[in-house]
Amino acid sequence: MSGDADLIARRRAQARTKPDDLPVIGAIRVVDETTTALRHAILSGSLEPGRKLSVPTLAAWLGVSRSPVREAVQALTAEGLAEENRRRGAVVTELGPEEADAIHEARGPLESFAARLAAERGPSALAQQLEAVLAQQAIAVANNDEEAFFRTNETFHAAIADACGNAEIRRLLRSLEGRMTLALRRVAALTGHRRDALEEHRAIAAAISAHDGKAAETAMRKHIAETRRRRS
Repeated sequence: MSGDADLIARRRAQARTKPDDLPVIGAIRVVDETTTALRHAILSGSLEPGRKLSVPTLAAWLGVSRSPVREAVQALTAEGLAEENRRRGAVVTELGPEEADAIHEARGPLESFAARLAAERGPSALAQQLEAVLAQQAIAVANNDEEAFFRTNETFHAAIADACGNAEIRRLLRSLEGRMTLALRRVAALTGHRRDALEEHRAIAAAISAHDGKAAETAMRKHIAETRRRRS
């Protein structure tokens, strides 16, 4: 019982603490800005998994009325970034192992084929763009900087998706983006993963630079399989 009481006390304390990256919202496009602010706070980890999304508290923090916050929470629930808890109301989504695994399973074929297409028909500037991102990622790994690694990881994968030339693949990957970020948060915290992922990214970038679609697809498939394994 004492463990439950401690957990309840921690959650109450968290609910009263405003995350630093939640801005005060202006009057224009209030619902959109509120949704964007809350989405960013969830994906950055400032609003951590399981945290109660109290409409009155969030409205006070953001400097808006309760109505746009309710709409924003509903939108985030539709995106899978928030979920309804029978006892606590809306909370930030906590992905279980099976859910996270399913996201990686869905992501694998899409990103692998996107890598193949990017190698075969991506813009000539892509190789240089990926090289620059990986230079930044190498610094993040050397400095043991989890947040910088996470940002460069997102940039690397987004650059490949954008370069694949297939709008439907990009749309499908965007639909997975938020929950994919939640699934990757835990594994990105592992120092070994960051080091190994950098090498896997270099193999993908090398295949794309060589315009070898098959090798790029294989390297991406291996990378996502290894990420999935490391998360389990």
